[in-house]
Amino acid sequence: QRLEKLGADLIEVSLPSFEFGISAYYLVAPAECSSNLARYDAVRYGLRAEGVDVASMTSRTRDAGFGAEVKRRIMLGTYALSAGYYDAYYGKAQRVRTLTIKDLERVYADVDLIATPTSPSTAFEFGAKTADPLAMYLNDVFTVPVNLAGNAAISVPCGTSPDDGLPVGLQLIAKALDETTMFRAAYAFEQDFGWAGSPEGRPPL
Repeated sequence: QRLEKLGADLIEVSLPSFEFGISAYYLVAPAECSSNLARYDAVRYGLRAEGVDVASMTSRTRDAGFGAEVKRRIMLGTYALSAGYYDAYYGKAQRVRTLTIKDLERVYADVDLIATPTSPSTAFEFGAKTADPLAMYLNDVFTVPVNLAGNAAISVPCGTSPDDGLPVGLQLIAKALDETTMFRAAYAFEQDFGWAGSPEGRPPL
């Protein structure tokens, strides 16, 4: 209603490939992470931890230099890129990436922006889901397909949940390289909403 008040025409769109966005993203992104972070070997690049030989030095360096989530992604990415699994996992994920790009291009023939929730739920307590990475990743269901496709997106506050009083975000997704439209729409919404820069509108940390 607020977007319509600001002059937007709202139509419902379908993005079937978004259903596979999390699965594809958490294969493509960790694979790229694994490849890019391979340079941190304690010899040519980055932090160096002492060891009795090269193998122990590299192992200790990577253990000291990377957090739990980074290590998890490196292992997942290395597995996805390994012989025998590349086509089964990484190759298929790249095909989903292509489908996502085509899905968005099809929708943008009729619209300038796509509006979705930023997350399917409000923020969970710090550390609450570290023991269950999958539950944590599922909160990215609306955002990771956009990263996968390389489109511009922004999240703006649009209210609070009646259940826990925590803020709810509105995600505006623009065409690739069309940040101008995205920022203009987000700014107009934020100004009309009146929450921006208002300390009393923020829940306590």
